[in-house]
Amino acid sequence: MNIPGYDAWKLASPDDEGPYLVSPCCKGEYSERDFITEDNEKYKCNECDELFMVPETDAEYEERMRDHWADVKMDEDRLER
Repeated sequence: MNIPGYDAWKLASPDDEGPYLVSPCCKGEYSERDFITEDNEKYKCNECDELFMVPETDAEYEERMRDHWADVKMDEDRLER
């Protein structure tokens, strides 16, 4: 969109930077390896040294963790009954 006299930053959304990719194990930064392992793991987490195949966006990681803890809570509630 090009509106004369209107700054582009005023039209930009926070997502215009693109998603921030993180490791799926602990949301840490990661490195691409020079070789792929037998299990097709191409990346290595810099925080916990886990190997993984595909990085996630930070939003995907947060959603996955919310779902995981919701499942844990439901399991605990079920056991208490």
